[in-house]
Amino acid sequence: MKFTSSVISVALSLAARRSSAFAPAIVRQSSFSPSTRLNHSLRTLAIGTDRRVPKTPALLDEKAIAAAKLSTTSSSQTTSAATTSSTITKDEVRALFELWNAALATGDSRIVADRYITAPVLLPTVSDEPRTDYKGVKDYFDAFLLKEPRGRILEGNIHVGEGWASDSGIYEFTMGATGDVVKARYSYNYIQQDGQWKIQHHHSSVMPEEIAMGKPITQDEVRDLFGLWNDALATGDPKKVAGRYAKEGVLLPTVSDVPRTDYAGIEDYFVGFLKMQPQGEILESHVTIGKNTKS
Repeated sequence: MKFTSSVISVALSLAARRSSAFAPAIVRQSSFSPSTRLNHSLRTLAIGTDRRVPKTPALLDEKAIAAAKLSTTSSSQTTSAATTSSTITKDEVRALFELWNAALATGDSRIVADRYITAPVLLPTVSDEPRTDYKGVKDYFDAFLLKEPRGRILEGNIHVGEGWASDSGIYEFTMGATGDVVKARYSYNYIQQDGQWKIQHHHSSVMPEEIAMGKPITQDEVRDLFGLWNDALATGDPKKVAGRYAKEGVLLPTVSDVPRTDYAGIEDYFVGFLKMQPQGEILESHVTIGKNTKS
């Protein structure tokens, strides 16, 4: 994955401001390569230098490393000044996306969650549940990062104000685990928290026209639907579970001889079933995809 020297500078500058208590560790990075420093800086931003995290490969290619060597000094001085100010440039706003994308590349949900403020609003692509704190954001990325997503912005619109910035448009993810490519709408709102620019609001949703035109569902997306149903079980709320079924759905339940063919019947079944605190796991599956001809 390629990152420009400005992204390296932003990460190093933000990490340097994390806490004076970490200053010795950050100074010692000066002998390392830019790729190692960026990896270390992202971890410093998320969890500090005194906690162990999984090792990950270098994130930068040779061209980015060479560019970083030429411009790190001037870029870091510019970025440092920006991060201490309540204003930010459009280039720096776009670099914040690249930092978030670099956090995805680490595969560590803690690092991704730390790109958000303490009380954010995340309206994610593949979950019906808004995430409004660190724990919720981390929980979402625990699952999403298993797909090994790598994002890129196709088109975006950046607006900057006093103490805030927004970036909205269309982005695309390539899932390294499956090779799937997913296009979605996005919006980020950024504000400063503890001297760092972080995500205050993040909304991501699939392209509505692709849904309306009946874009074929993939086998992975079918399996993701099971994950949504399983998440509904975890809430302990029979209404949320029943909401996963179609209006004229048919449920032939495990521990009842009565077929359930409407919302009330399905909800009634899960009132009792959820008392057992079930959680499911698919051990083996066969997915079949067809065309729904019902009007």
